[in-house]
Amino acid sequence: MFVQCNQNRNQQESMESDSDVEQEIQQERDQLAQNLRELRDEIDQEIDEVSAKIDEASEEAKQDLEEARKDLTDQRSKVEEKLDEVQNATSDTWEDVKEGANNTMEDVKSGFQELGDTIQNRLDP
Repeated sequence: MFVQCNQNRNQQESMESDSDVEQEIQQERDQLAQNLRELRDEIDQEIDEVSAKIDEASEEAKQDLEEARKDLTDQRSKVEEKLDEVQNATSDTWEDVKEGANNTMEDVKSGFQELGDTIQNRLDP
């Protein structure tokens, strides 16, 4: 009888622990997804700004800006892909997905900053 009670208690504690882990993963997933959405929105805004500058730019600058817009669109696609992965991750894949998404965010932010500097230097020599 005592053995059965101990087993039931252990099972209940294990279920509560699993529930806590799932809740923690969900919170991390929500936060990471929000961060990715914000980054995607920043990229969208920059794409709009670059597109507006293309119309006013010299022929030489237009080529650079069009290339920059393509790079931004590529970066946006990477962010969107990682957002999909984050939203569809399971508890078994979560750690790998989280690491990949964080790495992508760092890479994109770094590239985004470099691209912004390049655009600014190109337009304001």
